[in-house]
Amino acid sequence: MRLPSPHDQLLTPVYLPSLLMAISNQGMMLVLPLYALHITGDPAYAALIVGLRGIGVLLLDIPAGMIAARFGDKNVMLGGLLCNAAVLLGLAIWTDPWVVALLSLVQGGGAAAWFLSRQSYLSDASPASTWGRSIAVVAGLNRIGAFAGPLAGGAVAEWFGYAPTFVGAGALSGLAAFVVLVRARALRPEVAPDALRASLIWRIVNDCGRVFATAGFVAFAIQLMRAARQLLVPLFGTLVGLDAAAIGFVYSISAVLDMSLSYPAGIVMDRWGRRWTGIPCMAVFILGLGLLPLAQGFYSLLSAALVLGFGNGISTGIVMVMGMDLAPPERRNQFLGVWRLISDVGGVGGPMIAGLLTGAASLALASYAVAGIGAAAAVVFLFLVPETQPVEIDLE
Repeated sequence: MRLPSPHDQLLTPVYLPSLLMAISNQGMMLVLPLYALHITGDPAYAALIVGLRGIGVLLLDIPAGMIAARFGDKNVMLGGLLCNAAVLLGLAIWTDPWVVALLSLVQGGGAAAWFLSRQSYLSDASPASTWGRSIAVVAGLNRIGAFAGPLAGGAVAEWFGYAPTFVGAGALSGLAAFVVLVRARALRPEVAPDALRASLIWRIVNDCGRVFATAGFVAFAIQLMRAARQLLVPLFGTLVGLDAAAIGFVYSISAVLDMSLSYPAGIVMDRWGRRWTGIPCMAVFILGLGLLPLAQGFYSLLSAALVLGFGNGISTGIVMVMGMDLAPPERRNQFLGVWRLISDVGGVGGPMIAGLLTGAASLALASYAVAGIGAAAAVVFLFLVPETQPVEIDLE
């Protein structure tokens, strides 16, 4: 049976390696800080390792766009996956804390290359009228990885040790690279010889300054609220006296709702436009963040977490799709590099901002502050960011 468009063209070159990479990547989100704690016994070092990976992503966002424009999306997809596989194999061999720190930084760079080049590849491999659905599938696969990866990684680490866990995760990344090598096509062979010039980035920032200041701020705020929720829900659970099992149950139920809405959100974006999911998702996020400080126990926390899960579900793909919509075709990769840097700052900075506000004032203030940033961005979205995708009526 043939899959409907665009999924028939994306199944092996994008979806399958995305699933493999999601399991590997999400598993390492759990295992890597545990490994850092295992080799040093220092929680601060474990936090540093997580932070270094995020810094690696930020440092390589823009260079990855430039490199993809010069050498092509397929080559950079391969490079990002092989870099990740090599880093994981390195972690299986070396235990020196400074080497682990360096490898974590490099792993973030490889992840940035993979994410950006995959997004650009999707832009070429499918028509704009199907971007919402294709991105929704990728996001859904990432959510599957977020469930299966930590479960598998934790089990393998417990039963066999950390080195086999890293080897297994590296093998998944290597298999994903093989699939890309065999199945992905060089869709844009007319690469730009001058793509590595830094002056092009400044020109894009200058030419697209209003887009980055308005739509970019919206992307930053959505990523900020998404990331902050992952920190705030467990912290509020602890504050109201719930144990780890109860907090995990709350988070899991929220995640199920989130996952169930991923593909419907993509359909809505393709049929009616990006604002039909973008503005409602921000309103729901703001409501959920406002409800968290009011939680008094299990059921009230569950209610707030479900609201946040609903908001995250209907926000599926909105940041990536808007970036694809707004990118100038002749400088797509460089634009997406800047776009991803702006949104990734929100993703990396969300927990940091919430943590600083919690330490300086209170957990409630942190939640309200993030909601306030989201509210400001929602106003910008409503009045200053026009619809980026024409209404699409005919869905295949």
